[in-house]
Amino acid sequence: MTGFEDDTMHVCFDIRKVDFQAYDRPVVTLGSFDGVHLGHQAIINRLMGKSREREKIGVVVTYEPHPQSVVAPQNAPGLLTTMEERLRLLEGLGVEETVVMSFDEELRHYSADEFVERILVEKLNVGSLVVGEDHAFGKDRSGRTDLLERAALTYGFDLEVVPAQSSGGTRISSTRIRKEVVSGDFAKVREMLGHPYPLSGTVTKGKGRGRNLGYPTLNLKIPPGKLLPQDGVYGVRVFLEEREYPGMLYVGPRPTFREEARSVEVHVLGREIEVTHLKVDLLVERWVRKPKRFPDPEHLRDQLKSDEKRIKEMFGMSRSN
Repeated sequence: MTGFEDDTMHVCFDIRKVDFQAYDRPVVTLGSFDGVHLGHQAIINRLMGKSREREKIGVVVTYEPHPQSVVAPQNAPGLLTTMEERLRLLEGLGVEETVVMSFDEELRHYSADEFVERILVEKLNVGSLVVGEDHAFGKDRSGRTDLLERAALTYGFDLEVVPAQSSGGTRISSTRIRKEVVSGDFAKVREMLGHPYPLSGTVTKGKGRGRNLGYPTLNLKIPPGKLLPQDGVYGVRVFLEEREYPGMLYVGPRPTFREEARSVEVHVLGREIEVTHLKVDLLVERWVRKPKRFPDPEHLRDQLKSDEKRIKEMFGMSRSN
């Protein structure tokens, strides 16, 4: 594997378990890359730059599921990006090749030295390694930059450590971004991600209440593990059948109808779309308001009109659009 004829990223799932031909001294980086935030992007950009300088392929190694969900499931974080969203973002950065490692019990128990030898050297034939300054890997996260410096001398690859990125004087991290997603501060989320927050789901059949109110919604089933924002109404961009629309997202229970189950549904402004089993991609732009119980559906309809107006103003649309 030396290159590709087009700009489509190639993905290999778990090089331990397939017939895999090693690369020719590639430039490699590794990590969970949850969110593909600005810190991750700095690493990826350096990977791509070094790949061009050396005329070698750049390879991103990532994991599925998130390592924490295997090592300590009770502390597993909500995901900023599903694997599909993560791969799409990596491809958008120009990555040529991504290796998705299944983070299973075997990989969990690799020591850092074993990971370097079995994966980076024997499987990938690493020529250059690019990592963030706080990167850790291997059992008990024992693999740090000092271990990689020794391994680079032992196995003859070079190592570059990329400094952390900051926002508002604080280091950017997936953990910090998760807190802002939950709080609903999507201006800060976008500032640290470098892109709007993605949210994807499959359309499921609802009860038609939104249509009766004049605001038909697509009810979405969100992939397990994906981090949802706090309950409320949000302005979003909706990508549906290769077209983009402004939308109004609702996350939470339906207190007006005395339903406590949490739902995720989106109204596409100015459109009534009747579909089921369709994939819908959203970009969450801004929090609008908290959920509220109304005395009757008519009062809820009035509030939705007000929400619609605010969201249209957000997107620079007139009320009549």
